[in-house]
Amino acid sequence: MTNAMTKNSSASKNLTQASPDVSSESSDFQFHSSEQQKSPQLSHRGLTIMLSIMCLVPVVTILVLWNYLPPVFEGQLEASVTAQNLPGADFYGVEYYNRPPVEGGEIIVYNQSDVDWTHLNIQVNGNYQVYDKETIPAHGEKVYELSRFLNRTGARFSLQFNELERVRIYARRPTKDRATYYQSFETENPVSKRYFPVTLLLVVFAALLLVAGRIFVKLGAAGSAA
Repeated sequence: MTNAMTKNSSASKNLTQASPDVSSESSDFQFHSSEQQKSPQLSHRGLTIMLSIMCLVPVVTILVLWNYLPPVFEGQLEASVTAQNLPGADFYGVEYYNRPPVEGGEIIVYNQSDVDWTHLNIQVNGNYQVYDKETIPAHGEKVYELSRFLNRTGARFSLQFNELERVRIYARRPTKDRATYYQSFETENPVSKRYFPVTLLLVVFAALLLVAGRIFVKLGAAGSAA
């Protein structure tokens, strides 16, 4: 009887000691089942290739559409623009903080066509603009003070700091289409244009995406190794 009780107690101890192993095996089976092991897994190289394709597809699509789609047509206005009461060339030869305030300065818009213009949008130097709902009749003209022109931040055009470089006019004709006119002016201190080609910007964007994808792949590899 004593021997039987001893055997039962030893068997219960063995079961107690083996219970952690059983739970760990069950947990391993839960998280690493046969179905999960059979599922396809993406390697680091495959993930890199997939991210590269995802980066290149939108870039290639934009380039194809850019070359395939026809250019946007804008009607041309029969117009001319003159400026008056502007400072001389010597005024802009001085540093802007040493220039005195300037009063006046106007542009005169001439409608040289046989139709009236409505819904005008006149832009100065590309950043300053004014909207005018009044009509400029055929073969008519209208004077606009440069101090009326505002940029998006609400700052007014000032001849003390800005030299008149270019004027663009948008107007609606009786045919309900919008047409435009562009005129540039000679300046003593022209501002160099800093425009990057669209293709170069797309290439830089794609390179940044590839670098970001590479970083994610390395982070994923470090996480899996840990």
